[in-house]
Amino acid sequence: MDKIDKNRWVELRKSVNFKSGQIPRLNIQHLIAKNQGKEYAEVIFFGDTHWGSPQCDRKRAKAMIQYCIDKELYVLLMGDLIEFATRGSVGAGVYEQTMNPHQQFDEVMEILTPLADKKLILGLLRGNHELRGYKESGIDIARIMATELNCRYLLDACWNLWYVGKQSYSIYSLHGATGSRYIYTKLNSAIKIAHNFGSEILVMGHVHENAYTSTISQIVDKRTKTIEEMKHFVVLTGHYLQYDKSYAQRLGMGQGKHGSPKIKFYANKHDIHIST
Repeated sequence: MDKIDKNRWVELRKSVNFKSGQIPRLNIQHLIAKNQGKEYAEVIFFGDTHWGSPQCDRKRAKAMIQYCIDKELYVLLMGDLIEFATRGSVGAGVYEQTMNPHQQFDEVMEILTPLADKKLILGLLRGNHELRGYKESGIDIARIMATELNCRYLLDACWNLWYVGKQSYSIYSLHGATGSRYIYTKLNSAIKIAHNFGSEILVMGHVHENAYTSTISQIVDKRTKTIEEMKHFVVLTGHYLQYDKSYAQRLGMGQGKHGSPKIKFYANKHDIHIST
C-alpha cells in the first residue's frame, strides 16, 4: 500500500467512529484496491475452521490467511473459528478435540493478528461453536476475539454497507443455523433467508460448503424513472475440515468443497465477481 493509500485509510477509519469490539447496527466500511492497477477490492469470507478439531485442516487454513496477508485482501470472519467443545455440547468433541479451548483461542489469535495489524479484517461473526462458551459461562469468546483483533464484532448476523470508489454494496452476513445435508438444500436454506433481506449479497457459513447462486430482480429507479435490473447473490462460505472420521462421514453426508469464497467489488462500475 503506497503512502496515499495509507493516509486515506486512516481518514476512512476515523470517519466511521470505530471502537475495538464494537457491535454495529450497520457495518460501514470503505474498501481500497490495495494493488496498483486494480479496479476492485477483494474480500475473502473465512470461517468454519473449527480449530482444535482433529479434522481441522490447519495447513490449508494457515495458507489461506497467509495468502490474504501477502496479497492484502480484506477478510470477513464467518464464525466457528474454534471447536470449543464442552461437556454440554453435542457429541464426544470434548474428549476428541486436540487442545483445550484456551489453546484454540491463542493459536487462532496468533494466526489472525498479522491480518489485523494490516487493518484487513472487516468484522467477526459469532458461530454456534463460540456460542457454546457463552451459553455455559456467560463469557462471549467471539467478542473477546474481536476486541483482541481490533475489529468490529458482528454478533450472530449483521448488515454491511461497503464502499469501493464511487460504488456502494449491501451485504447481509450471518453464521447461520441449519441441518441441511445436500448442496442444493444448503443453498435453498440460504435463499429462503435472503428473501427476508434486500441485500445484493447474502453470505452464510455453518453448512460447510463453498458455493453460490444468483438471481435477478427488477426494480424501479425513482430518480431516473426507469426500470433497472438488480442481481442478488447467495454465497456459502466454505470450511476447513477433513472428511475422514468426521461428523459428515459418520452420517453419510457428502463432502463439501473446502476453502473460502473470494468476491471482487468493482470501483469504477457496479459489478460483483465471485470465485469459489
